[in-house]
Amino acid sequence: MQKKMIKSLLYDLVSIQSDTGTINEIDAANYIYNNIRHLDYFEENIDLVGKHMLNDHLERFVVWGLVKGFSKETVILLHHHDVVDSFDYGRYKEFAYNPDELINVFKQVSFSNEIEEDLESGEWIFGRGTADMKAGAAIQMNILNSFSQIENFNGNILLLSVPDEETLSSGMRSAIQLLTELKNKYDLHYKLLINSEPHERVDKDTATYYTGSVGKIMPVVYVKGFKTHIGHIFSGFNPLTILSRIQYKTETNMDFSDTVSGEISPPPSWSFMRDFKEQYDASIPEAAGGYFSVLTLAKTPKEILKLLKDTCEESFQESIDLINKNFKLFQKENRTLNWKSRVFYFEEIYEIAKESGGDIFITDYKNTLDILLKDIHSSKINTPDANFILIKKVLEYMPDNDPIVVIGISPPYYPHVSNSLLALDSKVKGLNNFIENKASTFNQKITKKEYFLGISDLSYTSLNKSDDVIPYIEKNMPLWNEVYHIDFKQLENLDIPIINIGPWGKDYHKRAERVYKDDVFNLVPKLITEVIHYILKSEEE
Repeated sequence: MQKKMIKSLLYDLVSIQSDTGTINEIDAANYIYNNIRHLDYFEENIDLVGKHMLNDHLERFVVWGLVKGFSKETVILLHHHDVVDSFDYGRYKEFAYNPDELINVFKQVSFSNEIEEDLESGEWIFGRGTADMKAGAAIQMNILNSFSQIENFNGNILLLSVPDEETLSSGMRSAIQLLTELKNKYDLHYKLLINSEPHERVDKDTATYYTGSVGKIMPVVYVKGFKTHIGHIFSGFNPLTILSRIQYKTETNMDFSDTVSGEISPPPSWSFMRDFKEQYDASIPEAAGGYFSVLTLAKTPKEILKLLKDTCEESFQESIDLINKNFKLFQKENRTLNWKSRVFYFEEIYEIAKESGGDIFITDYKNTLDILLKDIHSSKINTPDANFILIKKVLEYMPDNDPIVVIGISPPYYPHVSNSLLALDSKVKGLNNFIENKASTFNQKITKKEYFLGISDLSYTSLNKSDDVIPYIEKNMPLWNEVYHIDFKQLENLDIPIINIGPWGKDYHKRAERVYKDDVFNLVPKLITEVIHYILKSEEE
Protein backbone atom coordinates (compact mmCIF):
# COMPACT_ATOMS: atom_id res chain seq x y z
CA MET A 1 0.00 0.00 0.00
CA GLN A 2 2.80 2.41 0.94
CA LYS A 3 4.64 1.75 -2.34
CA LYS A 4 1.50 2.33 -4.38
CA MET A 5 0.72 5.63 -2.66
CA ILE A 6 4.27 6.99 -2.89
CA LYS A 7 4.57 5.97 -6.55
CA SER A 8 1.28 7.67 -7.39
CA LEU A 9 2.36 10.87 -5.63
CA LEU A 10 5.80 10.79 -7.25
CA TYR A 11 4.52 10.27 -10.78
CA ASP A 12 1.91 13.00 -10.34
CA LEU A 13 4.53 15.43 -9.06
CA VAL A 14 7.02 14.61 -11.83
CA SER A 15 4.32 15.17 -14.45
CA ILE A 16 4.05 18.80 -13.27
CA GLN A 17 6.73 20.91 -14.96
CA SER A 18 7.51 23.18 -12.01
CA ASP A 19 10.55 24.97 -13.43
CA THR A 20 12.29 27.05 -10.80
CA GLY A 21 11.88 30.81 -10.98
CA THR A 22 8.70 30.53 -13.07
CA ILE A 23 4.97 30.71 -12.45
CA ASN A 24 4.86 26.94 -13.10
CA GLU A 25 6.05 26.37 -9.54
CA ILE A 26 2.54 27.25 -8.42
CA ASP A 27 1.11 24.20 -10.24
CA ALA A 28 3.17 21.85 -8.06
CA ALA A 29 2.37 23.85 -4.93
CA ASN A 30 -1.36 23.71 -5.65
CA TYR A 31 -1.20 19.95 -6.22
CA ILE A 32 0.52 19.45 -2.86
CA TYR A 33 -1.85 21.82 -1.06
CA ASN A 34 -4.95 20.15 -2.51
CA ASN A 35 -3.63 16.69 -1.65
CA ILE A 36 -3.00 17.66 1.98
CA ARG A 37 -6.11 19.81 2.30
CA HIS A 38 -8.37 16.90 1.38
CA LEU A 39 -6.92 14.37 3.78
CA ASP A 40 -9.54 13.39 6.35
CA TYR A 41 -7.54 14.96 9.19
CA PHE A 42 -7.36 18.36 7.53
CA GLU A 43 -10.99 18.25 6.42
CA GLU A 44 -11.69 18.28 10.16
CA ASN A 45 -8.85 20.70 11.03
CA ILE A 46 -8.90 23.23 8.22
CA ASP A 47 -6.96 25.77 10.31
CA LEU A 48 -3.94 23.43 10.42
CA VAL A 49 -3.16 23.60 6.67
CA GLY A 50 -2.34 26.67 4.65
CA LYS A 51 -0.46 28.69 2.08
CA HIS A 52 2.23 31.10 3.23
CA MET A 53 2.62 33.69 0.48
CA LEU A 54 6.07 34.90 -0.56
CA ASN A 55 4.55 38.16 -1.85
CA ASP A 56 6.79 38.02 -4.90
CA HIS A 57 5.91 38.93 -8.48
CA LEU A 58 5.18 35.26 -9.29
CA GLU A 59 2.75 34.89 -6.36
CA ARG A 60 4.46 31.72 -5.12
CA PHE A 61 3.79 30.24 -1.71
CA VAL A 62 4.95 27.74 0.88
CA VAL A 63 2.52 24.89 1.57
CA TRP A 64 2.28 23.83 5.21
CA GLY A 65 0.30 21.25 7.13
CA LEU A 66 0.44 20.55 10.86
CA VAL A 67 -0.70 17.26 12.43
CA LYS A 68 -1.08 17.93 16.16
CA GLY A 69 -0.62 15.42 18.92
CA PHE A 70 -0.65 16.07 22.65
CA SER A 71 2.71 17.74 23.40
CA LYS A 72 4.86 20.63 22.19
CA GLU A 73 7.55 18.41 20.66
CA THR A 74 7.55 18.86 16.88
CA VAL A 75 9.34 17.27 13.93
CA ILE A 76 9.45 19.30 10.71
CA LEU A 77 9.44 17.59 7.30
CA LEU A 78 10.96 19.85 4.63
CA HIS A 79 11.17 19.50 0.86
CA HIS A 80 11.11 21.75 -2.21
CA HIS A 81 8.75 21.37 -5.17
CA ASP A 82 10.63 23.34 -7.84
CA VAL A 83 12.96 21.66 -10.36
CA VAL A 84 15.54 22.79 -12.88
CA ASP A 85 14.42 23.06 -16.51
CA SER A 86 14.57 20.19 -19.00
CA PHE A 87 16.46 21.80 -21.89
CA ASP A 88 19.27 19.28 -21.40
CA TYR A 89 16.91 16.52 -22.60
CA GLY A 90 17.05 18.00 -26.11
CA ARG A 91 14.70 16.19 -28.47
CA TYR A 92 13.59 13.92 -25.62
CA LYS A 93 12.26 16.85 -23.59
CA GLU A 94 8.60 15.85 -24.13
CA PHE A 95 9.28 12.60 -22.24
CA ALA A 96 11.18 14.18 -19.32
CA TYR A 97 8.06 14.33 -17.13
CA ASN A 98 6.79 10.80 -17.84
CA PRO A 99 9.14 8.22 -16.25
CA ASP A 100 7.57 5.16 -17.95
CA GLU A 101 7.76 6.63 -21.44
CA LEU A 102 11.19 8.13 -20.82
CA ILE A 103 12.82 4.87 -19.79
CA ASN A 104 11.55 3.15 -22.94
CA VAL A 105 12.89 5.97 -25.11
CA PHE A 106 16.23 6.01 -23.30
CA LYS A 107 16.74 2.30 -23.88
CA GLN A 108 17.18 3.20 -27.55
CA VAL A 109 19.79 5.88 -26.79
CA SER A 110 23.52 5.39 -26.32
CA PHE A 111 24.69 6.25 -22.78
CA SER A 112 27.62 5.40 -20.53
CA ASN A 113 27.83 1.82 -19.26
CA GLU A 114 26.62 2.84 -15.80
CA ILE A 115 23.50 4.58 -17.14
CA GLU A 116 22.69 1.73 -19.52
CA GLU A 117 23.04 -0.80 -16.69
CA ASP A 118 20.66 1.25 -14.54
CA LEU A 119 18.18 1.48 -17.42
CA GLU A 120 18.18 -2.29 -17.86
CA SER A 121 18.10 -3.11 -14.15
CA GLY A 122 14.56 -1.83 -13.58
CA GLU A 123 15.74 -0.49 -10.20
CA TRP A 124 15.65 3.19 -11.10
CA ILE A 125 13.02 5.82 -11.94
CA PHE A 126 14.24 8.27 -14.60
CA GLY A 127 12.90 11.78 -15.21
CA ARG A 128 13.29 15.45 -14.39
CA GLY A 129 12.91 16.01 -10.69
CA THR A 130 12.67 12.34 -9.77
CA ALA A 131 15.70 12.60 -7.50
CA ASP A 132 15.88 16.35 -6.90
CA MET A 133 13.55 16.24 -5.17
CA LYS A 134 10.05 15.05 -5.93
CA ALA A 135 10.81 11.61 -4.54
CA GLY A 136 11.52 13.27 -1.21
CA ALA A 137 8.30 15.26 -1.50
CA ALA A 138 6.23 12.13 -2.22
CA ILE A 139 7.80 10.28 0.71
CA GLN A 140 7.12 13.13 3.14
CA MET A 141 3.54 13.64 1.93
CA ASN A 142 2.88 9.95 2.51
CA ILE A 143 4.39 10.11 6.00
CA LEU A 144 2.24 13.14 6.89
CA ASN A 145 -0.83 11.20 5.75
CA SER A 146 0.18 8.19 7.87
CA PHE A 147 0.64 10.27 11.04
CA SER A 148 -2.62 12.11 10.40
CA GLN A 149 -4.41 8.77 10.92
CA ILE A 150 -2.83 8.11 14.34
CA GLU A 151 -4.89 9.23 17.32
CA ASN A 152 -3.29 10.83 20.36
CA PHE A 153 0.37 10.39 19.49
CA ASN A 154 3.04 12.30 21.37
CA GLY A 155 4.15 15.40 19.50
CA ASN A 156 3.42 17.12 16.21
CA ILE A 157 4.38 16.73 12.55
CA LEU A 158 4.79 19.90 10.47
CA LEU A 159 5.28 19.57 6.72
CA LEU A 160 6.75 22.42 4.66
CA SER A 161 6.83 22.33 0.86
CA VAL A 162 8.82 25.31 -0.42
CA PRO A 163 9.40 26.88 -3.84
CA ASP A 164 12.56 28.35 -5.35
CA GLU A 165 15.19 26.12 -3.72
CA GLU A 166 17.05 25.84 -7.03
CA THR A 167 17.40 29.62 -7.46
CA LEU A 168 17.51 31.93 -4.43
CA SER A 169 15.76 29.82 -1.77
CA SER A 170 13.04 32.45 -1.50
CA GLY A 171 10.66 29.81 -0.19
CA MET A 172 12.76 28.69 2.75
CA ARG A 173 13.90 32.21 3.57
CA SER A 174 10.23 33.19 3.79
CA ALA A 175 9.52 30.05 5.82
CA ILE A 176 11.73 31.45 8.60
CA GLN A 177 8.86 33.81 9.40
CA LEU A 178 6.27 31.04 8.98
CA LEU A 179 8.14 28.75 11.38
CA THR A 180 8.29 31.56 13.93
CA GLU A 181 4.57 32.32 13.58
CA LEU A 182 3.51 28.66 13.87
CA LYS A 183 5.82 28.13 16.81
CA ASN A 184 4.22 31.01 18.70
CA LYS A 185 0.64 30.33 17.63
CA TYR A 186 0.59 26.62 18.46
CA ASP A 187 3.22 26.59 21.22
CA LEU A 188 5.57 24.26 19.31
CA HIS A 189 9.02 23.09 20.29
CA TYR A 190 11.03 22.25 17.17
CA LYS A 191 12.99 19.13 18.07
CA LEU A 192 14.27 18.20 14.61
CA LEU A 193 13.93 19.19 10.96
CA ILE A 194 14.19 16.39 8.40
CA ASN A 195 15.03 17.23 4.79
CA SER A 196 14.95 14.58 2.05
CA GLU A 197 17.37 15.75 -0.60
CA PRO A 198 18.92 12.86 -2.56
CA HIS A 199 22.28 11.45 -1.53
CA GLU A 200 25.19 10.10 -3.54
CA ARG A 201 27.07 6.88 -2.83
CA VAL A 202 30.67 5.83 -3.17
CA ASP A 203 29.75 2.27 -2.22
CA LYS A 204 26.47 1.24 -3.86
CA ASP A 205 25.56 -0.82 -0.79
CA THR A 206 26.05 2.02 1.72
CA ALA A 207 23.54 4.86 2.07
CA THR A 208 24.42 8.29 3.45
CA TYR A 209 22.65 10.74 5.74
CA TYR A 210 23.79 14.21 6.75
CA THR A 211 23.69 16.24 9.96
CA GLY A 212 24.65 19.56 8.38
CA SER A 213 24.76 21.47 5.13
CA VAL A 214 27.50 23.43 3.38
CA GLY A 215 27.35 27.22 3.26
CA LYS A 216 27.85 29.44 0.23
CA ILE A 217 28.91 33.03 -0.26
CA MET A 218 29.32 34.70 -3.67
CA PRO A 219 31.86 37.55 -3.64
CA VAL A 220 31.68 40.12 -6.44
CA VAL A 221 34.86 41.83 -7.61
CA TYR A 222 34.61 45.07 -9.62
CA VAL A 223 37.80 46.65 -11.01
CA LYS A 224 37.77 50.19 -12.40
CA GLY A 225 40.89 50.98 -14.36
CA PHE A 226 41.89 54.13 -16.20
CA LYS A 227 40.81 54.30 -19.83
CA THR A 228 43.29 55.20 -22.57
CA HIS A 229 44.03 54.59 -26.25
CA ILE A 230 46.07 51.42 -26.87
CA GLY A 231 48.73 53.59 -28.51
CA HIS A 232 49.27 55.34 -25.16
CA ILE A 233 48.96 52.28 -22.98
CA PHE A 234 51.11 53.60 -20.11
CA SER A 235 48.77 56.57 -19.73
CA GLY A 236 46.06 54.23 -18.51
CA PHE A 237 45.53 51.13 -16.40
CA ASN A 238 43.87 48.04 -17.83
CA PRO A 239 41.47 46.58 -15.22
CA LEU A 240 41.88 43.15 -16.74
CA THR A 241 45.48 43.11 -15.53
CA ILE A 242 44.28 43.22 -11.93
CA LEU A 243 41.16 41.09 -12.33
CA SER A 244 42.99 38.26 -14.07
CA ARG A 245 45.49 38.09 -11.22
CA ILE A 246 42.71 38.04 -8.63
CA GLN A 247 41.01 35.23 -10.54
CA TYR A 248 44.26 33.28 -10.84
CA LYS A 249 45.01 33.61 -7.13
CA THR A 250 41.53 32.58 -5.97
CA GLU A 251 40.46 29.86 -8.43
CA THR A 252 40.66 26.49 -6.60
CA ASN A 253 42.72 28.18 -3.85
CA MET A 254 42.55 25.82 -0.87
CA ASP A 255 43.15 28.72 1.54
CA PHE A 256 39.45 29.49 1.07
CA SER A 257 38.43 25.90 1.88
CA ASP A 258 37.48 24.49 5.26
CA THR A 259 38.26 21.18 6.88
CA VAL A 260 35.88 19.97 9.59
CA SER A 261 35.76 16.46 11.04
CA GLY A 262 37.81 15.16 8.14
CA GLU A 263 35.45 16.68 5.53
CA ILE A 264 36.79 19.32 3.13
CA SER A 265 34.77 21.97 1.31
CA PRO A 266 35.49 22.30 -2.42
CA PRO A 267 37.72 25.32 -3.20
CA PRO A 268 36.27 28.38 -4.94
CA SER A 269 35.54 28.64 -8.63
CA TRP A 270 34.63 31.65 -10.77
CA SER A 271 31.26 31.62 -12.54
CA PHE A 272 31.68 34.84 -14.50
CA MET A 273 34.43 37.27 -15.51
CA ARG A 274 34.56 39.88 -18.26
CA ASP A 275 35.31 43.48 -19.17
CA PHE A 276 32.42 45.91 -19.55
CA LYS A 277 33.15 47.35 -22.99
CA GLU A 278 29.88 47.47 -24.91
CA GLN A 279 31.43 47.86 -28.35
CA TYR A 280 34.80 47.69 -30.04
CA ASP A 281 37.12 50.69 -30.14
CA ALA A 282 40.89 51.17 -29.94
CA SER A 283 40.97 51.70 -26.19
CA ILE A 284 41.42 49.52 -23.15
CA PRO A 285 38.33 48.69 -21.05
CA GLU A 286 37.40 51.15 -18.35
CA ALA A 287 36.15 48.45 -16.00
CA ALA A 288 35.89 44.70 -15.54
CA GLY A 289 34.35 42.39 -13.02
CA GLY A 290 33.34 38.90 -12.03
CA TYR A 291 31.99 36.74 -9.27
CA PHE A 292 32.80 33.38 -7.76
CA SER A 293 31.46 31.00 -5.13
CA VAL A 294 33.06 30.03 -1.85
CA LEU A 295 31.62 26.98 -0.06
CA THR A 296 32.02 27.03 3.70
CA LEU A 297 31.99 24.60 6.59
CA ALA A 298 33.43 26.97 9.18
CA LYS A 299 34.65 30.26 7.67
CA THR A 300 32.46 33.32 8.19
CA PRO A 301 31.81 36.18 5.75
CA LYS A 302 34.16 38.29 7.88
CA GLU A 303 37.03 35.84 7.34
CA ILE A 304 36.35 35.34 3.63
CA LEU A 305 36.13 39.04 2.87
CA LYS A 306 39.38 39.69 4.71
CA LEU A 307 41.13 36.88 2.84
CA LEU A 308 39.79 38.18 -0.48
CA LYS A 309 40.78 41.77 0.31
CA ASP A 310 44.34 40.67 1.07
CA THR A 311 44.42 38.79 -2.24
CA CYS A 312 43.07 41.81 -4.15
CA GLU A 313 45.62 44.16 -2.57
CA GLU A 314 48.42 41.76 -3.44
CA SER A 315 47.14 41.45 -7.02
CA PHE A 316 46.79 45.21 -7.39
CA GLN A 317 50.33 45.86 -6.21
CA GLU A 318 51.75 43.11 -8.42
CA SER A 319 49.97 44.68 -11.39
CA ILE A 320 51.46 48.08 -10.58
CA ASP A 321 54.92 46.53 -10.26
CA LEU A 322 54.52 44.76 -13.62
CA ILE A 323 53.42 47.92 -15.40
CA ASN A 324 56.29 49.92 -13.91
CA LYS A 325 58.79 47.22 -14.87
CA ASN A 326 57.64 47.36 -18.47
CA PHE A 327 57.33 51.15 -18.42
CA LYS A 328 61.02 51.43 -17.49
CA LEU A 329 61.95 49.17 -20.39
CA PHE A 330 59.72 51.15 -22.74
CA GLN A 331 61.04 54.58 -21.65
CA LYS A 332 64.62 53.37 -21.12
CA GLU A 333 64.83 55.53 -18.02
CA ASN A 334 64.41 54.97 -14.30
CA ARG A 335 60.96 56.54 -13.89
CA THR A 336 57.81 54.99 -12.39
CA LEU A 337 54.11 55.68 -12.74
CA ASN A 338 52.24 56.95 -9.68
CA TRP A 339 49.49 54.33 -9.39
CA LYS A 340 48.50 53.23 -5.90
CA SER A 341 46.80 50.03 -4.74
CA ARG A 342 43.26 50.80 -3.60
CA VAL A 343 40.89 48.06 -2.48
CA PHE A 344 37.58 48.80 -0.77
CA TYR A 345 34.55 46.92 0.48
CA PHE A 346 31.21 48.03 -0.97
CA GLU A 347 30.14 49.49 2.37
CA GLU A 348 33.23 51.73 2.34
CA ILE A 349 32.67 53.24 -1.11
CA TYR A 350 28.96 53.66 -0.40
CA GLU A 351 29.73 55.80 2.66
CA ILE A 352 32.27 57.86 0.69
CA ALA A 353 29.75 58.41 -2.13
CA LYS A 354 27.04 59.38 0.34
CA GLU A 355 29.32 61.92 1.96
CA SER A 356 30.48 63.24 -1.40
CA GLY A 357 27.14 63.25 -3.24
CA GLY A 358 24.63 63.73 -0.44
CA ASP A 359 20.95 63.66 -1.38
CA ILE A 360 21.75 63.76 -5.10
CA PHE A 361 23.62 60.47 -4.78
CA ILE A 362 20.89 58.87 -2.66
CA THR A 363 18.22 59.79 -5.24
CA ASP A 364 20.34 58.67 -8.20
CA TYR A 365 21.18 55.37 -6.53
CA LYS A 366 17.52 54.73 -5.66
CA ASN A 367 16.40 55.46 -9.23
CA THR A 368 19.03 53.08 -10.59
CA LEU A 369 17.91 50.44 -8.13
CA ASP A 370 14.24 50.83 -9.14
CA ILE A 371 15.10 50.26 -12.80
CA LEU A 372 17.17 47.20 -11.90
CA LEU A 373 14.32 45.71 -9.87
CA LYS A 374 12.02 45.89 -12.90
CA ASP A 375 14.72 44.40 -15.15
CA ILE A 376 15.36 41.55 -12.72
CA HIS A 377 11.65 40.71 -12.48
CA SER A 378 11.34 40.75 -16.27
CA SER A 379 14.52 38.62 -16.61
CA LYS A 380 16.35 41.31 -18.58
CA ILE A 381 19.26 41.00 -16.14
CA ASN A 382 20.28 38.44 -13.56
CA THR A 383 20.83 39.18 -9.89
CA PRO A 384 24.67 38.87 -9.80
CA ASP A 385 25.12 41.17 -12.83
CA ALA A 386 22.91 43.84 -11.25
CA ASN A 387 25.60 44.35 -8.61
CA PHE A 388 28.06 45.67 -11.22
CA ILE A 389 25.63 48.42 -12.26
CA LEU A 390 25.11 49.51 -8.67
CA ILE A 391 28.84 49.52 -7.90
CA LYS A 392 29.49 51.56 -11.04
CA LYS A 393 26.82 54.06 -9.97
CA VAL A 394 28.43 54.45 -6.53
CA LEU A 395 31.88 54.97 -8.08
CA GLU A 396 30.52 57.88 -10.13
CA TYR A 397 30.34 59.80 -6.85
CA MET A 398 33.87 59.06 -5.68
CA PRO A 399 35.95 62.25 -5.32
CA ASP A 400 38.64 60.91 -7.71
CA ASN A 401 38.84 58.79 -10.85
CA ASP A 402 41.83 56.62 -9.97
CA PRO A 403 41.83 52.81 -10.45
CA ILE A 404 40.08 50.91 -7.70
CA VAL A 405 38.96 47.42 -6.72
CA VAL A 406 35.58 47.02 -5.02
CA ILE A 407 34.51 43.86 -3.20
CA GLY A 408 30.83 43.14 -2.69
CA ILE A 409 28.56 40.15 -2.15
CA SER A 410 25.83 38.87 -4.44
CA PRO A 411 22.73 36.93 -3.44
CA PRO A 412 22.17 34.20 -2.50
CA TYR A 413 23.92 33.68 0.82
CA TYR A 414 23.73 30.27 2.52
CA PRO A 415 25.02 29.97 6.11
CA HIS A 416 26.72 26.67 6.84
CA VAL A 417 24.87 24.64 9.47
CA SER A 418 25.70 21.57 11.52
CA ASN A 419 24.29 19.87 14.58
CA SER A 420 27.82 19.97 15.98
CA LEU A 421 27.40 23.75 16.30
CA LEU A 422 24.20 23.48 18.36
CA ALA A 423 23.36 22.62 21.95
CA LEU A 424 21.58 19.28 21.47
CA ASP A 425 19.30 17.38 23.83
CA SER A 426 19.95 13.73 24.61
CA LYS A 427 17.52 12.47 21.97
CA VAL A 428 19.20 14.28 19.08
CA LYS A 429 22.64 13.42 20.44
CA GLY A 430 21.69 9.75 20.27
CA LEU A 431 20.21 10.02 16.78
CA ASN A 432 23.30 8.83 14.90
CA ASN A 433 23.49 5.54 16.76
CA PHE A 434 19.74 5.08 16.43
CA ILE A 435 19.77 5.58 12.64
CA GLU A 436 22.69 3.24 12.03
CA ASN A 437 21.24 0.54 14.28
CA LYS A 438 17.75 0.89 12.81
CA ALA A 439 19.06 0.77 9.22
CA SER A 440 20.81 -2.51 10.01
CA THR A 441 17.43 -4.03 10.90
CA PHE A 442 16.41 -3.17 7.33
CA ASN A 443 19.58 -4.91 6.07
CA GLN A 444 20.99 -1.57 4.99
CA LYS A 445 24.40 -0.07 5.74
CA ILE A 446 24.29 3.66 6.33
CA THR A 447 26.97 6.20 7.16
CA LYS A 448 26.90 9.74 8.47
CA LYS A 449 28.49 12.76 6.83
CA GLU A 450 28.69 16.08 8.62
CA TYR A 451 27.83 18.23 5.60
CA PHE A 452 25.53 17.91 2.62
CA LEU A 453 27.60 19.52 -0.14
CA GLY A 454 24.79 20.11 -2.62
CA ILE A 455 23.73 23.44 -1.00
CA SER A 456 20.26 23.23 0.48
CA ASP A 457 17.44 24.94 2.35
CA LEU A 458 18.81 23.42 5.55
CA SER A 459 21.00 26.54 5.74
CA TYR A 460 18.03 28.54 7.00
CA THR A 461 17.46 26.65 10.25
CA SER A 462 20.09 28.25 12.51
CA LEU A 463 22.84 30.86 12.51
CA ASN A 464 26.32 30.53 14.01
CA LYS A 465 28.69 33.40 14.88
CA SER A 466 26.12 36.01 13.90
CA ASP A 467 28.42 38.95 14.67
CA ASP A 468 30.77 37.73 11.94
CA VAL A 469 27.90 37.22 9.52
CA ILE A 470 25.11 39.78 9.76
CA PRO A 471 26.93 43.14 9.38
CA TYR A 472 29.24 41.81 6.65
CA ILE A 473 26.39 40.47 4.52
CA GLU A 474 23.95 43.34 5.06
CA LYS A 475 26.42 46.15 4.40
CA ASN A 476 28.28 44.63 1.45
CA MET A 477 25.38 43.25 -0.58
CA PRO A 478 24.16 46.04 -2.90
CA LEU A 479 20.79 44.35 -3.40
CA TRP A 480 20.15 43.78 0.31
CA ASN A 481 16.58 44.47 1.41
CA GLU A 482 15.55 45.25 -2.16
CA VAL A 483 15.86 42.00 -4.10
CA TYR A 484 17.15 39.83 -1.29
CA HIS A 485 16.70 39.51 2.46
CA ILE A 486 17.23 37.02 5.26
CA ASP A 487 15.60 37.60 8.63
CA PHE A 488 18.79 36.88 10.53
CA LYS A 489 17.32 37.63 13.96
CA GLN A 490 14.43 35.19 13.58
CA LEU A 491 16.82 32.65 12.04
CA GLU A 492 19.12 32.96 15.03
CA ASN A 493 16.19 32.31 17.37
CA LEU A 494 15.04 29.16 15.55
CA ASP A 495 18.20 27.13 16.19
CA ILE A 496 16.67 23.86 14.87
CA PRO A 497 18.69 20.60 14.78
CA ILE A 498 18.62 19.04 11.32
CA ILE A 499 19.12 15.85 9.40
CA ASN A 500 18.93 14.95 5.74
CA ILE A 501 17.55 11.49 4.98
CA GLY A 502 16.79 11.10 1.30
CA PRO A 503 16.92 8.50 -1.46
CA TRP A 504 19.94 7.55 -3.54
CA GLY A 505 19.96 9.67 -6.68
CA LYS A 506 22.20 10.03 -9.70
CA ASP A 507 22.83 12.68 -12.35
CA TYR A 508 20.43 15.27 -10.95
CA HIS A 509 20.25 18.39 -13.10
CA LYS A 510 21.26 16.13 -16.03
CA ARG A 511 19.09 14.27 -18.52
CA ALA A 512 19.86 10.89 -16.96
CA GLU A 513 18.51 12.06 -13.58
CA ARG A 514 17.17 9.07 -11.69
CA VAL A 515 16.27 7.84 -8.23
CA TYR A 516 16.67 4.39 -6.64
CA LYS A 517 13.31 2.67 -6.28
CA ASP A 518 14.07 0.66 -3.14
CA ASP A 519 15.07 3.81 -1.26
CA VAL A 520 11.92 5.65 -2.37
CA PHE A 521 9.45 2.89 -1.59
CA ASN A 522 11.13 1.14 1.36
CA LEU A 523 14.25 2.40 3.13
CA VAL A 524 13.70 6.16 3.33
CA PRO A 525 10.01 6.22 4.38
CA LYS A 526 10.66 3.49 6.97
CA LEU A 527 13.75 5.20 8.34
CA ILE A 528 12.16 8.66 8.56
CA THR A 529 9.11 7.19 10.28
CA GLU A 530 11.31 5.43 12.83
CA VAL A 531 13.30 8.62 13.43
CA ILE A 532 10.08 10.57 14.07
CA HIS A 533 8.85 7.98 16.58
CA TYR A 534 12.25 8.00 18.30
CA ILE A 535 12.43 11.81 18.55
CA LEU A 536 8.83 12.25 19.71
CA LYS A 537 8.73 9.33 22.12
CA SER A 538 8.24 10.69 25.62
CA GLU A 539 10.71 9.81 28.36
CA GLU A 540 7.97 7.93 30.24
CA GLU A 541 7.20 5.58 27.34
